[in-house]
Amino acid sequence: MFAGKVICGVRNETSGQSWPSKVSYNPCRRSNHLLQQATADRGRTRWILILCAWTIVGLLFAVRRIMVVRVQGTHVSWVIVGAPEFVYWYVWAAYTPLVIGLAKRFPLTGPRFVPHIAIHTITSFLMAPLGAITEYFLSRVLLQSVFRITDPGALRLLPTFAVSVLSMTFTGVLTYWLVVGLYQSIHFYQAAMERQTRAAQLETQLFHAELENLKSQLHPHFLFNSLHTIGILMQENVDAASHLLVCLGDLLRTALERRENEITLQSELEFVGKYLEIEQTRFHDRLKVHMDVPPDLLGVFVPSLALQPLVENAIKHGFSVDSGAGRLEIAAHLHDGRVCLCVRDDGPGPAPGSRLRFGVGLTNVQSRLKQLYGDESSLELTGGDGRGCEAIITIPLRSSHEDQSPHRR
Repeated sequence: MFAGKVICGVRNETSGQSWPSKVSYNPCRRSNHLLQQATADRGRTRWILILCAWTIVGLLFAVRRIMVVRVQGTHVSWVIVGAPEFVYWYVWAAYTPLVIGLAKRFPLTGPRFVPHIAIHTITSFLMAPLGAITEYFLSRVLLQSVFRITDPGALRLLPTFAVSVLSMTFTGVLTYWLVVGLYQSIHFYQAAMERQTRAAQLETQLFHAELENLKSQLHPHFLFNSLHTIGILMQENVDAASHLLVCLGDLLRTALERRENEITLQSELEFVGKYLEIEQTRFHDRLKVHMDVPPDLLGVFVPSLALQPLVENAIKHGFSVDSGAGRLEIAAHLHDGRVCLCVRDDGPGPAPGSRLRFGVGLTNVQSRLKQLYGDESSLELTGGDGRGCEAIITIPLRSSHEDQSPHRR
């Protein structure tokens, strides 16, 4: 997000200067106007729904009360009986946005469940009598000023102040918790639907990741180098060529058969190991791989097919373009309760002043991280101290001993 004003202008490609455009149409202002209009429309719709809901509730209670009075044989105008009911529930219609705001601010979930229960309990016992008092005076003002009912005998049919406040306070407490409960239920339902939608998106995203990974493995240049190496080994060392061919088959089969969104770090390293075994055969003794992974991190869950694109990127832009490069380091460590996966090479690195850009593979990894963990994850690509490049994946710590999350399905 950029602070300040956005100036839509035209750039001079020759001089590199820019000046404000004379065109009056401003897409920035237009988009802001549409956003404000959509927000206002949602606000009006929400108020209409709230009023309709409480109108139905008021109508039901008014009919119930009129029926009770008629059964008792008391002849009284339905206005005197029904108006206070509508007034009371319209008072709660005005309170509803506040209650929803409190329910959103203090949800009945998470580690602060007990303090939030206490906050809602205190608030309910404050709002309920306030609503009862408001209903008592508004209903009498409505009957006397609007409906012109001034007969003392008719007004005596209404409950006294103390009885009205006590009974309506009890109803108000129940109403407060009903609104909070309905909001929580709707919130849980929406969260469940969102999880299902995200799970479906992750499933699709995983298929795309598998496809991109398979394309990478089946890239003509990669296959040519691998098969060329196997062909040479067939003349020099048949056993080594056979072993390399098995590694290539295992690598492609694993990429095809893998369906989980998250796997253990150990499984991911085993997959990367098959890829590196092929590359080490191609680069002979020049490619030295160093693993710095603590044993207690082998069981944590990491995104499936995430390390291999980073390793491939390091080999492609490091060792393949610089004959002096020869060290590849794969490391994992904990930092502030998160898992950091690092892939470093000692290749030429980026040119001074140049911007590091993500290719298809790294862009795909970044997209999957966003889908899996949201803002709790990141993928950074930085240049070394004058040489080499480093790619770092940061994800939340998830142990294999924890419950299986929907992301791993």
